[in-house]
Amino acid sequence: MPQNGGGKGWKWDEETGQHVMPKNWQKLLEWLLQGNEREPRTQRDWAAENKIHEDSIRRIKRDARFIKEWDKRAAELNINPERVQSVIDSLWQRASDGDVKAASLYLQYIDKFTPKRKVVVDDERDIAGYSDEELAEALEAEVINLRMVHNAESGK
Repeated sequence: MPQNGGGKGWKWDEETGQHVMPKNWQKLLEWLLQGNEREPRTQRDWAAENKIHEDSIRRIKRDARFIKEWDKRAAELNINPERVQSVIDSLWQRASDGDVKAASLYLQYIDKFTPKRKVVVDDERDIAGYSDEELAEALEAEVINLRMVHNAESGK
C-alpha cells in the first residue's frame, strides 16, 4: 500500500552540520531532474512504482527544504556547459536558416566573448590643420583597418 511521504525522516548529519532528506525524497528529486528523459513519464506512475501516495509527491514538492535543494540542483544542471552549448548550437542553426530573432539572440550571446576595443587618439594636431590630401589618406587608412577588423571578427 502506498505510504504518505510526509516530512518525517529528515536526519541530521553531524559531519556536514546539515539535515539530509529521506532516501525516497532523494529518489524523487533525481527523477524530477531528469526532465524529458524521465522514466516513468508521469508523477502518478512514479508514485505507484515507488509505493508512495500520489498526494505525498505534491506535499513533498511544496516542502521548503525540498524546494531549496531542487532549486540548487536544477541551477547546477542548467548551467552545465554541455547544455548551454546545445542551446547555442540550436540558436546558430536557426539564425543561419534566416530566423532574425535567433540571429539577434546568438549575436547577443557571442558579444560577451568579443574583445572590446578602446580607441585612443594620441595626436596633438587639430584635425582642422590637416590638408585635404592628409585627411583623405587618414580616412582611407582607417576604413581599411576597420574592414580588416570586421572581416576578422566575422570570420571572413
